[in-house]
Amino acid sequence: MKDKEILSVEKYRSDIYQALSSCYNPPEKGISDVLKRLEAGLCATGSNAVSQVVVMRSELNTGVTVDDLKIQFAKLFIGPYQLLAPPFGSIYLDGKHQIMGDSTLDVVKRYSAAGLTVDESFKNPPDHISAELEFMHVLIIEELNCLHKGCADEAVAWLVKQLEFLDSHLGQWIDAFTGLTIQKTQLPYFKYLAIATRQFIKEEMQWLGETMADWHARSETMAG
Repeated sequence: MKDKEILSVEKYRSDIYQALSSCYNPPEKGISDVLKRLEAGLCATGSNAVSQVVVMRSELNTGVTVDDLKIQFAKLFIGPYQLLAPPFGSIYLDGKHQIMGDSTLDVVKRYSAAGLTVDESFKNPPDHISAELEFMHVLIIEELNCLHKGCADEAVAWLVKQLEFLDSHLGQWIDAFTGLTIQKTQLPYFKYLAIATRQFIKEEMQWLGETMADWHARSETMAG
């Protein structure tokens, strides 16, 4: 893959994560534009998740309103009495069905190691799915910065952080979370959002794993 192609792919990956992150915040009037950007990124990277986003966009064009989305979003992810599909990693990873567990502390450490802190305006736990997706977006931006500077080894280090985070966190609980979302939602929109998210994360884990394996193989060949 040529340098320009690499930069283009990474930019689209960054856009996808940022758009997905926005989809797990309370829906606003601009959600249609977010979905357009998400669809464009998934299409450009050849993701099978693009078909799900096409359906989501059609839902918005056939009578589902932003207010409908807000009501269902609250029932699924906010409460107040019961969250039908808790969007927090610790619920699924720590085995205690409670937030702010050991896995949450590890997430905060990983944010800190990347030079990040959780903004005070963000009222959810640090392992909320929107925050973890946004973190992946930031890691790719850092990788892109290194690529623009011609610092290949540093760029690879950011790729490693991406794969490690998916392997340790988001990729470990995405199936359980999206499974609950699919089961509990009364709007197809959120069903297809869950399917698209799960599909994309699985593709990412496979792609990053293959990319790192290829890089290690080439490094060993050059060293030999």
